[in-house]
Amino acid sequence: MPDKKTILLFVSCWLLLAVLTLPSGASAAPVPQVAVDGPGSSDVFPIMENQPAVRQAHLVYLAVKEEVGMQATIRYIAARNGSTGTLSDLMVKTDTSVHTLGSAGSDAMLDAELENLRRITRMFREETDRQMNTVGGNPVALRADIASAVAGSPELPLLMDRYWTIRENTELADFDLRVSRARGTLSTLSENGHEIAPAQKKLEEIVTMRTELAAALRSRNDAGIELAHKKIHTASVEYARIISSTKSTAAGDTRTASIIDQCSGVMTRSGMMNVNLGNNGVDTARADELVMQGKIQILEAQNRSRVNNNTGAKETLMEFRKTLQALRDTYRMILAQEDLPQATAQGVLSVAQSLDITAAGIAEL
Repeated sequence: MPDKKTILLFVSCWLLLAVLTLPSGASAAPVPQVAVDGPGSSDVFPIMENQPAVRQAHLVYLAVKEEVGMQATIRYIAARNGSTGTLSDLMVKTDTSVHTLGSAGSDAMLDAELENLRRITRMFREETDRQMNTVGGNPVALRADIASAVAGSPELPLLMDRYWTIRENTELADFDLRVSRARGTLSTLSENGHEIAPAQKKLEEIVTMRTELAAALRSRNDAGIELAHKKIHTASVEYARIISSTKSTAAGDTRTASIIDQCSGVMTRSGMMNVNLGNNGVDTARADELVMQGKIQILEAQNRSRVNNNTGAKETLMEFRKTLQALRDTYRMILAQEDLPQATAQGVLSVAQSLDITAAGIAEL
């Protein structure tokens, strides 16, 4: 009897890639985007970002690759006088799914069709197993036929080229937009009489990193792309710190009030993330406790600030900073221990980074 695990390998591996090896900038499901007021939220260049166009191109490529494998499987079983009617019907449904993925206009539509494609694939896998048992098929030979079909497909290289073109254009356009916004921030600070030379120097350092990112995208070097993203992100965190420090030269009352608003925003965002994690079956008891503690501390800081007790407000914020760091560490532990969907993991990482940035802003008071 053929080895079932071997028979099923070709079907499961590609759609698994759709979730587990999405490129930087792609995600398996949308994450609610919660704006956080304050200097840290828009000054940092994210390591990963939800880019629907990139994700769509990647999923279409993977789905077509799956369809090519199905065609090879049907030919193999038909050559041994096996029944291919059900398999052919499922392949037609896969082709329809490919077109639906290509025309999807939102992340939600992509998610729905990806789930449908997984269902079709599961049914195809089960029927393949039955037919291979019936005809006494050789899984090694089937796997070789599939590999040959994929290698010889004229459509797959074109789809791969399209994916990389969309990814390169999208990532570089996003980078340029963030640089443009950062320059606008510096212009506003300069007009208000702030010293911007250190921040401007750091921003120009970030701008030079575009060349490395563009080269890695052009050469389709995933490791190089990831490294460039990390370098840009690290430099932008320092840039955000400089911006935060620059803005802190404003009146003490205004600065403290702004930080309190930012802290309130990041606690709201953390609370929403806890709900998301809970919906994914994660135990968020510790994270919920820290969010509640943080909200109490923020309320105390607000009350002290309202009566012009800025020294007391800053003392409370310093205690709140410890809560932020504990919450950040809790999220890092969740990332390490839980098998989360990529989009959820990306959201947790983003919130943890916001906690770090907010903590850095408090330290500048």
